[in-house]
Amino acid sequence: MTTVTFQPQRLRLAASQLEVERQRTVPELPSALSGAWQGSESPPVLADPAVAETIKGLFPATYGVPTVSLGSGAAINPAKGLKVGVVLSGGQAPGGHNVVAGIYDAVKRSGPGAVTYGFCDGPHGLFSGNVTKIDDIMMNGYRNTGGFDMIGSGRHKIESPEQFVASREVCEKLELDGLVIIGGDDSNTNGALLAEEFKKVGCATKVIGCPKTIDGDLKCPPEIPVSFGFDTACRTYAELVGNVALDALTTQKYYHFCRLMGRSASNIALEVALLTNPNMCLLGEEVSENALSLKKVTEQVVNMILKRSKAGKNYGTVLLPEGLIEFIPEFNDLMKDLNELGDGMKEDEVLRKLSKENQERWHFLPEFIRAQLLLDRDPHGNVQVAKIETEKLLAGCVEKELERLRFAGEYQGSFTPQYHAFGYEGRAGLPSRFDATYCYCLGYTAAVLIAGGKTGLLASVKNLTKPVSEWQCGGVPVTALCVVERRKGKDKPVIKKAVVNLSGTMCQPFHAWAAIRDRVAIEDYYRAPGPLQFDASCPVSLDLPITLCLELGGEAPGLGPPKTQPKVFGSFLYCPRKLNSRSKLQQWRAELVAKKIQETEQAGVKVACVGLPTRPSLRYDEDVMKSVLPTTFGAPLVEVKMGSLPESTGAPPRIGVVFCGRQAPGGHDALIGVVDAIKERSGEVLGFVGGTGGLLKGFAEPISDIVDQYRATGGFDLLGRLQDRIETEEERAGVLASCSKLNLDGLVMVGGTRTASDTVHLAEYFAAKKSKTSVVFIPCGIEGSLINPFVEMSLGFDTASKVIAQLVANTSTDGASARKYYYFLRLMDGGTQGKESTSHVTMEVALSTRPNMALFGEYVAAKSIGLREIVSKVADVICARAEDGKNFGTVILPEGFLSSVPECRLLLEEIAKLPMPCTVAEAFEHLSEFSGALLSSFPSQIQQQLLLSRMDNGEVHASQVAAEQLLAYLVEIELKGRKANPESSPGRKNKSYKGSFSPVCQFLGYQVRCGMPSDFDCEYGRVLGSIAAVLAASGHNGYLASVSGLAGPSDTWRCAGVPLSAICSTTDTGVRVVPAPLKLQSPVWFAWSKLQARCAVEDLYQNPGPIQLSGPSATRKAETLIAANSQYGEAANYVKTLEELGKKLEMLRRACRPGCDASFAKVANRTLSGIEELVAMVSEGPLA
Repeated sequence: MTTVTFQPQRLRLAASQLEVERQRTVPELPSALSGAWQGSESPPVLADPAVAETIKGLFPATYGVPTVSLGSGAAINPAKGLKVGVVLSGGQAPGGHNVVAGIYDAVKRSGPGAVTYGFCDGPHGLFSGNVTKIDDIMMNGYRNTGGFDMIGSGRHKIESPEQFVASREVCEKLELDGLVIIGGDDSNTNGALLAEEFKKVGCATKVIGCPKTIDGDLKCPPEIPVSFGFDTACRTYAELVGNVALDALTTQKYYHFCRLMGRSASNIALEVALLTNPNMCLLGEEVSENALSLKKVTEQVVNMILKRSKAGKNYGTVLLPEGLIEFIPEFNDLMKDLNELGDGMKEDEVLRKLSKENQERWHFLPEFIRAQLLLDRDPHGNVQVAKIETEKLLAGCVEKELERLRFAGEYQGSFTPQYHAFGYEGRAGLPSRFDATYCYCLGYTAAVLIAGGKTGLLASVKNLTKPVSEWQCGGVPVTALCVVERRKGKDKPVIKKAVVNLSGTMCQPFHAWAAIRDRVAIEDYYRAPGPLQFDASCPVSLDLPITLCLELGGEAPGLGPPKTQPKVFGSFLYCPRKLNSRSKLQQWRAELVAKKIQETEQAGVKVACVGLPTRPSLRYDEDVMKSVLPTTFGAPLVEVKMGSLPESTGAPPRIGVVFCGRQAPGGHDALIGVVDAIKERSGEVLGFVGGTGGLLKGFAEPISDIVDQYRATGGFDLLGRLQDRIETEEERAGVLASCSKLNLDGLVMVGGTRTASDTVHLAEYFAAKKSKTSVVFIPCGIEGSLINPFVEMSLGFDTASKVIAQLVANTSTDGASARKYYYFLRLMDGGTQGKESTSHVTMEVALSTRPNMALFGEYVAAKSIGLREIVSKVADVICARAEDGKNFGTVILPEGFLSSVPECRLLLEEIAKLPMPCTVAEAFEHLSEFSGALLSSFPSQIQQQLLLSRMDNGEVHASQVAAEQLLAYLVEIELKGRKANPESSPGRKNKSYKGSFSPVCQFLGYQVRCGMPSDFDCEYGRVLGSIAAVLAASGHNGYLASVSGLAGPSDTWRCAGVPLSAICSTTDTGVRVVPAPLKLQSPVWFAWSKLQARCAVEDLYQNPGPIQLSGPSATRKAETLIAANSQYGEAANYVKTLEELGKKLEMLRRACRPGCDASFAKVANRTLSGIEELVAMVSEGPLA
């Protein structure tokens, strides 16, 4: 007999502000469920006639059970409180917890003695008897949250006779009235087999299923219109794809290949395509229908690229489903052969068992793809298609064909691919309002069906285009949805997958895409759907999936009128976009932000005139500064007041603006701030197209009349940007020529530390040449390394770190749900321009999400921690978690992390000196013995990445080196060693590692830096732009726009103009603005230090969720900003502090005037003597 073991509850230990808000939200119920329970039956829905007899033979006891409708008919009054068990089966899907919540609430309503049990970690928990009892405290911690971590999920199947018997015994011991299987097609087929078995043997437990899968391939309209989780996952992916598209449009140099979830169906790819309008979306069903070979698919992509190249566009976005390779006939045959073979086979063994045709196809594949096909199989014995990097396979084939055409003189463009695999981050996010409500209703429906004594049904909620109160609920027989499929060499019943229909009654989504794809292939109709919204005031927060709306008779979203012909500026195209061409959320948000601005300006919050100067900062390298910056050094700090603008006595100003640094959210709002301020002076603003390249060539366009169309939008696509460099005398002369020709009074440069360095020297050059153009700088960059007393946070950091935090949190929750993966996530952060990385984004994300481990370059560099020790520390955490039965977790690190590791930094320096191009073999010939040995210990893909093209300063590009993959690789080797030799690990003597380690690696960067800006970045960008405009128009050359007191409300911010020389340092490469490292003795560091030990072993994950644009969470500030302000309080407002200090000094001066009391003068003198040493120290050294 199977033993029932009650496991401890997995209570949620932490929650973000948004999670708390969502936990308190109760989804609405349809009237069919909220009133008295009633049910009626209708004739059974029979299976497909072609397989009906086979299905009937497999389900003799449950085949032909009637369809059930709730809300009318016979009363459903259970004699006692229900006892129901819940199983979360298969991959995670947002909304699963709300299905459980619906079940729990309905069961609780059924009467006294009602109990809901959760079986731990999927079907395995059912047949092994591992169960937990769900109560109010546990349930309330998971309402409206993502993931399946409440009770865990698993991909085990109940297949053997022993497992069926054990499952029944567990249900009988718990006296279950019902069992709810929450899963996809396989899981619910398994549930139907359980229902059949239970009914045959007279078990009282009824079995009901709930349709779950983010792939969208479990639906049978009208009864099952959509599976839950599909909406949230698609909107999560669409946000990222929209960001990537804006990134492509900004730099106009990359083709982004985005692989999306969807192994057997392309529903996700199609939904995301309709939301974002990429240049191409490959659908597996179309490839299969037309029997396209890999060559033909490649030709389709190449033809699109050729057409765009002729239009001057060497960039774009391509979407494809993860299972595309299986839809290609020649590969489909290969997959079938491979799926029939056992796993764990070596390549020569595989080749001997393949047909001759498949042997040829196998050899055609790139080596890295062949290696992926040999990886472990999924529980069904199939190749794990999700691990096949199809996007790289396709891009590799495209690149090869383009090079052939280039050699033939038929192609003159450039092709630089970037790769993205969007998957795990979409499976466990906070469910959308639709999914949250839909799931709650599904769970509630399942419980009511059990109360009515029904079994073998799949819960159905339909009529979804109507208000929730009118949704129709019931159950449809699972057997009616089944077909017969070949699994592991045997015929098995399975629910028929719902794929993209190319024709027939449900083809509307495909036809909608087909109607626009020729236009979007060439013209740029990109839409950024933006983040999921939960506040009821947002009109799009309850939108249904586009494909669902179309299938239910809705209209397809249009593209609008044809695009205007772009202006050509060298290699850049200038084609401003109207607001009405953007997503619904973007249009609503732009209007909302404009309204807020109007309201605050009416209250007198407006940037105005320049105030009185204060004394400049004292620096230890003052003499060097004066010699290098003789004109601009020592300029006064000026405060920019709020109020009315003074009357202008001069001519209307002409100001130029250029995006220099890497794109960051809020940049367009900075342009709006510049334009608004200059408009009040009747001036004109010109935008330089193509970044610093356009600045050097004088490519400028008036933007005053168009910039408002870009309010609150991500990216830098209005003007674009490329290389961030103005360093040489020739380049500065080129900029001066452009500004002189355009008669500019000011030039506003937007960027990070490198741009700041270029700006200070350009301002000095302009002053020396007696140019009338004042050069002003706006601090903008997602990396957050431009931090000093005058810049509390760079523009864009808030948004980017929050988008990354959402993805990290989703992934962590996914890991806690499946309980078998370790995620190694590398974050786009500082460090690509310097010798050591900065980790500000990593710290912000760590504080926001609480991963199990966060690695910081500054700490590693300060402590001189070697790579071996780092690997050992990560392995220690993994071993400690394994002892607690936790073989999952999340590790985050900054993108430039390797440059902080002493031996790796030496290797990078040596590689930077190698002649390029350079092969791995050639590199070993030039490297020192130590560096050569280190490089040889790295996997081949890392070796190749280290030798890719350099940055323009000659250094290795940190973002090209997958440090997360290297770390996971080395940790795996370390763990294998510990498993084989327990005594090999210091401090863990005789403690053998017995856990499992399955790493999943990902880089988070391109998909976040063009995100829709947060409320903070919108306001901050506009204020910075206004300050910069006022400074530039009033002749303040060499200044940066500064705002202090950012942790407080915006009406308390203090605005200033700061001489850039005040934040410069003397370095071995000259006077420049140096990226600020994360301080290891700071409130921010201490905040993480208090958490890190617990985070390592406990699951303190919290999900800040997608950025909210309205509601309470919209005003949430960055954790690092809050941590810094918690210690310094009012002193965090640097400008205000200086002002108060000045008042106190003036008060002291007046109090100690000649004739004052002698004893008072002595006390004052003695007190000041106490800080004399401090003043001397500050005067001689750099400011802290």
